[in-house]
Amino acid sequence: MAPRTEQQFEKIRNEKIDLIKHTALKLFAENGYESASIAQIAKEAGISKGLMYNYFSSKEELLKEILIGGLLNFTKLLQIDNIDKIKKSEIEFFITENIKLLKQKPEFYKLYFSLAFQSKVFKALEQEIMEIFGEIVNVLVNYYTQKGEKQAYVKARFVFAVFDGIGIHYISDLDNFPIDEVENMILDML
Repeated sequence: MAPRTEQQFEKIRNEKIDLIKHTALKLFAENGYESASIAQIAKEAGISKGLMYNYFSSKEELLKEILIGGLLNFTKLLQIDNIDKIKKSEIEFFITENIKLLKQKPEFYKLYFSLAFQSKVFKALEQEIMEIFGEIVNVLVNYYTQKGEKQAYVKARFVFAVFDGIGIHYISDLDNFPIDEVENMILDML
C-alpha cells in the first residue's frame, strides 16, 4: 500500500473536523452548551479525546468555529452589487436563501437561538456576532433609506426581529410551522 499523499491527509483532516463540528452541534443543540463535554463529543464522534485536541484547543474554540462559521454562511447570501442602489430582488434573494438554510440546518439555528438565551455563552461571542449582524442591519437601513422610509433603522431592526421570530417558531415546530406561507409574508413586507 502506497503512503498517503498530502491531499489525502488534508481530506481526512477536513472530514474529521466536519464530523467533530456536526457532532458537537448536535450535542450543544440537544443538551445545551454547558452540558456537553469534550469527552462526550469525542465519544459520540467515535474518536479519542486526545484527537479532539489536535483539531480544537477547547470547547469554546469549537463553539466559536461552529457558530461564527454558520453566521458567516448566513451573511454570504447578502449579495449587493451597489450599496447605493440596493435592489429589492437582492434583499428577496437574501431572505429566500436564508429560509432555505433554516430548512436545511435546523440544528444550527436551534443552537444559535438557544445560545441567545444563555447570556454567559453568548457574551463570549457577542462582539463577533454583533459585527456580523451589524453588516446586515446596515444593508437593510440603506435599503429602506433609499426607499424613502422615515424610520429606516427601526424598519430594518423590525424585519430582522421578524426573521429571528420565524426561525424560533420554525425550529420549535418543524412539522407544523407554515414556513413557506410565512416566507411570502416577510417578502411582502419588503
